[in-house]
Amino acid sequence: MKKITTFFVGILALVLIFTGCKSNEINKDTNDKSNTSIVSNKSNNEIEKDFDSKPKDKPYLIGDAPDEYSMSFDSSRLYTIKEKEGDNYPEDGVKGVYLSAYGVNNPEIFPKVMNLIENSDLNTVVVDVKDDWGNVTWAFDTDDENINYAKTDTVDPKGFIEDMHNRGIYVIGRITTFKDSVITEKNPEWGFKQSDGQLWKNAHEESFMNPFLKEVWDYDIKLAKLAAEAGVDEIQFDYVRFAEGFETFGDELEYSRGEFEDLDIPEGDKRVKAITDFVKTAREQLSNYNLPVGIDVFGYAMQVGRAEGIGQDFSEMANQTDVMCSMIYPSHWSANSFDIPKPDFEPYKLVSRYLEEEQALFNKLDNKPRSRPWIQDFTASYMGEGNYMEYGPEAVQAQINAIYDAGQREYLIWNATCDYTEGVKY
Repeated sequence: MKKITTFFVGILALVLIFTGCKSNEINKDTNDKSNTSIVSNKSNNEIEKDFDSKPKDKPYLIGDAPDEYSMSFDSSRLYTIKEKEGDNYPEDGVKGVYLSAYGVNNPEIFPKVMNLIENSDLNTVVVDVKDDWGNVTWAFDTDDENINYAKTDTVDPKGFIEDMHNRGIYVIGRITTFKDSVITEKNPEWGFKQSDGQLWKNAHEESFMNPFLKEVWDYDIKLAKLAAEAGVDEIQFDYVRFAEGFETFGDELEYSRGEFEDLDIPEGDKRVKAITDFVKTAREQLSNYNLPVGIDVFGYAMQVGRAEGIGQDFSEMANQTDVMCSMIYPSHWSANSFDIPKPDFEPYKLVSRYLEEEQALFNKLDNKPRSRPWIQDFTASYMGEGNYMEYGPEAVQAQINAIYDAGQREYLIWNATCDYTEGVKY
């Protein structure tokens, strides 16, 4: 009888041991799956490196764990801009030119731009996904009726990106955000209406979407996601603002302020909050694609600081994006800006002075963005005789030299017709 009892006790012990091991395996498997959702974009080596970097000489006390161990962190900041740089990110930094969707299919423009990039230190193209009028230029395969309405199918997304990557070229997808004369014709409630019920347009017959509306945000962010899925290396939002002079005529227009309506703050602050919140939301919603997200702003926004009329606070926007692409074309500054009598005549000095102030501002932010300014490769003859100079290789190179002398190495070059100056060292 004693032998039988011992036998059953032994069997029971084995069952308990096996059950305990199985439970640990299940818990471990569950934890592994949970952790995978957090670090799914990291390689095993990167995960091991992260683990090895943590202190293991003493345990963390309850309530005293470091931020990176807390599950309440902002998941949209899980990766830094450096960690978002994909395999195609240029080792020497982004040095790019604007290439319009029209230019992609133009037999004269496209080969010339490709030849320029392949025979210089340039390495990037910024291509319209949605152009300045609101045309969705890429042939996305989608059932979204709004996107299909605005599509021109000018660019084959995957074919174009594959071609660029085969050439070693980094691809930035540019989205003209709130200036949109196409989709506002289909959805006039997305725009601003005059007292007679007609859609408001500026002097150039251009319409703006209403940045207060979340459905407007969703439209632009969905385009960005489609571009990311097609394989772009980076997203760039332009015209992230209300129309120029909105503070002078906005009261005459009819429009919804959406969820910002009942905020007990001045109208200008509502506009700033709407724009800043869009930038933050776009970055957060694109974080799953783990690619940099940038915004374009006029350089003078940095000097103004807070332009409530168009809803831009330079510091607040910079704090919410990965890359800040300030348009600092010398021709776009008024006389005596940075104590320079005629900025268009002094491209090196203008860029140097601007970057000096921008760097000081960025150093004060919680989340410092990468600075990648837009510089000028066009002659601003519209300014009138005596107020501009011809921009050739020397003027373009002067701006680039100023960027390098400021300790930076990234830039984008703008020419609306994609006719870039030859003879620049870049």
